[in-house]
Parts: sequence; C-alpha cells; structure tokens
Amino acid sequence: MRMLWKVQVPVEMGNEAMKSGLMAATIRAFAERAKPECMYFTVAEGWRTAYAVVDMASSSDMPRLAEPLFLELDASVEITPCMNQEELFAGLQAAGLP
Repeated sequence: MRMLWKVQVPVEMGNEAMKSGLMAATIRAFAERAKPECMYFTVAEGWRTAYAVVDMASSSDMPRLAEPLFLELDASVEITPCMNQEELFAGLQAAGLP
C-alpha cells in the first residue's frame, strides 16, 4: 500500500547530525531500504522535514524503515495511507461515483 511518510528531526539533533554527516547517511540508508517513489525536503513547524511516498508491502515494514530514523536522528515519524490520481479514480469508480 502506498504510504506518505512525514519525518521530522528536532533542531538540536538535526544540527549535530548535519555537522557529523549522520543526517545524509541516515537519509541515504532510508532511501535505499524504502525505495520511495519520491522524496521532498523542507522545513515544517521549525524542524527539518522530509516527505516520502513509499509502497509498503506490509505493516511489518514499519519497524525496519522507521527505527533507524528514531534511533539515529531522534525523528518524529508519521505514516499515512495515500493514493495517486489513478488510484483515486479507480476507487471512485468502485464506489459507484462519477
């Protein structure tokens, strides 16, 4: 199932991780494990923030993907189901909506 990941890193931990190279290494490792269809980086609520769309085969993928973010970056992680336009139209059709 396609899931939207929102990953936020607290400022102090983020500063340390940026200086040490841990931030780039952790993000790179996440991308290699999760194989997101896209990733975007911004600032939200004053924190370094990443958004990634990941196709997860099972909810059991969550610990494998999220734990390194928690442990290495003290990150806050939110995972929300999402869909692309094609999936939306298929769902609307299945619901009998025009």
